[in-house]
Amino acid sequence: MTGDRPHSGGRSDDEQVRTTTSRRLVLATAALAPILAAAGPARADTGPTSRTPDPCGRRRGLIHPATTSEADWQDVIDLLKHRGRLAGDKVYRMGFLRHDLKVKSYGYPLKASLGLGSFISFLRYEDGKVMMMGDMAVTEREMQKVIDILDSRGITQTAIHKHLFAHEPAVWWMHIHGMHRDATYLARALRSALKATGTPPATGLPPKVQLDLDTAGIDAALGTKGGTEGEIYKIVFARNETVIDHDRVLPRMTGSTTALSFQPIGKHKAIVNGDFVMTAGEVQDVVRALRRNGIDIVSIHSHMLMDDPRLFFLHFWGIGDGVRLARGLRAAVNHTNVSPAAALD
Repeated sequence: MTGDRPHSGGRSDDEQVRTTTSRRLVLATAALAPILAAAGPARADTGPTSRTPDPCGRRRGLIHPATTSEADWQDVIDLLKHRGRLAGDKVYRMGFLRHDLKVKSYGYPLKASLGLGSFISFLRYEDGKVMMMGDMAVTEREMQKVIDILDSRGITQTAIHKHLFAHEPAVWWMHIHGMHRDATYLARALRSALKATGTPPATGLPPKVQLDLDTAGIDAALGTKGGTEGEIYKIVFARNETVIDHDRVLPRMTGSTTALSFQPIGKHKAIVNGDFVMTAGEVQDVVRALRRNGIDIVSIHSHMLMDDPRLFFLHFWGIGDGVRLARGLRAAVNHTNVSPAAALD
């Protein structure tokens, strides 16, 4: 019975619906216009880098580290029963080596000072808060318990990954971050986590030994002088940019270094292991340079969650003449915005 249905002005039902809908859209747009005008154009949230510098050249809103002395960390030293070292006048660093683990990779026994351990930095900031950051070497059996202990105390995991190829026993590296007004609160959380592992009591800085390496040749190849850490020769480069984490300025050499470690295996040969710090645009150039020089890529990942600029880390592995490997590493270093820093700084 469609022929009996009345029409409005000769228009069909579909035309009437379209007209009504159009009028509603016009009215809604008119109502929103003042609000949209007041809001202005949409802007992307660019994070801390969008902040305006202050007259002293520092970004507004950023929190800077405070100057400290070793005495300022005595409570942490006493609680952890371990004396680390003050880097510059802002960062207190501690290493807890896994001498309990006899790790082999490709049949080669690895020294604990090649990075098999927990390496932690404490920093005090101008607002009175203390940051604890670093990484812990844990076995697969230990990992979940360590995560639960740290989480219960407000310490976050910012990365979990491996630094080595096939190795026995399996070791993972867990990067951690914590903030608190009481440094001893953070130290207690770390102590509890370490107790959940087989990490032996710390014995202070490892003694330096004579190494079967052409360290002068390695220095020349890399363009800077390294240093001995236990049974390892190590050269470090640091990013030239100011690095921010959680709106806090990280001192140079904290959380953003390229660390190149050489473990002698006889006749001036070495295992090289460590990591490169890179921005996204540098990653593939570093990969290419390492591979062209016979150095293997182990992993690429991040260490921090809130860093600016965004940084990525590449772990590598190589075996051969120490100087030849150093030249290959130098080719990769040249593709990154870093400069030499004392290995033991």
